[in-house]
Amino acid sequence: MKNKIESYIITGFLGAGKTTILNSLLRQTNNNKNIVIENEFGKINIDATLISGLVEGLFELTNGCICCSINNQLLETLQKIDELKDRPSNLFIETTGIADAGEVGAVFSSFFVDKAFSLNKVICVVDADNFESYVDSNIEIQKQIVAADIVVLNKLNSIDTFKIENLNSIIKTINSFATIAESYNGDLDINVLKGSVKTKEILEIPLSKIEVKHKIKTLLFETESRFNIQQLKYELFKSLFLFYHQIYRMKG
Repeated sequence: MKNKIESYIITGFLGAGKTTILNSLLRQTNNNKNIVIENEFGKINIDATLISGLVEGLFELTNGCICCSINNQLLETLQKIDELKDRPSNLFIETTGIADAGEVGAVFSSFFVDKAFSLNKVICVVDADNFESYVDSNIEIQKQIVAADIVVLNKLNSIDTFKIENLNSIIKTINSFATIAESYNGDLDINVLKGSVKTKEILEIPLSKIEVKHKIKTLLFETESRFNIQQLKYELFKSLFLFYHQIYRMKG
């Protein structure tokens, strides 16, 4: 009988530092065989290049959110991983910043997935510097925290003790059962994953048959000619200035 693959979901809002935290965990488990499923909302996955050298296998799910439009693709990917001859020890799933971790975790309740994979922890990464400014009005980040076993306060280098205590209080109000971990310089102690209660409730969430429609859109511009980097910077900053209330993040 095959051993179940230890699985972890890493979620968090746009710009929280999920990939940095994932890299930290991968470096600490480099003696094991790690597989990563990386989800990017756009057609091109920029973050995948940052982790490819640290894993045995990397599967990319692009052009959609893992919790809705490409949910079937996730199931197909899990099946491919289960069929690998060189079976991995750990599976890390990094979701897009707007994913509902409950929907992703519910996939693990299906018969085939539950037989091959063990969902150990749901980890939500929080940008400590900006969290207070959007948590009240952002239902996505609230859902991510509710579904989490571990909430990682990231980017704490310039945050004072009073603010850290306030962030802890806000998170505990949303999810009093979650373990709160602190991260400086994007590092997270691997032992944190072994210290909190295993995921149970999330496995009981039924798979939703309703397509989730986010209010976030992605645009991809491609050209065979070389970009004028100064012109590109100007256009990006102009867009950010004009639409600051609608743009959460620019990455590239």
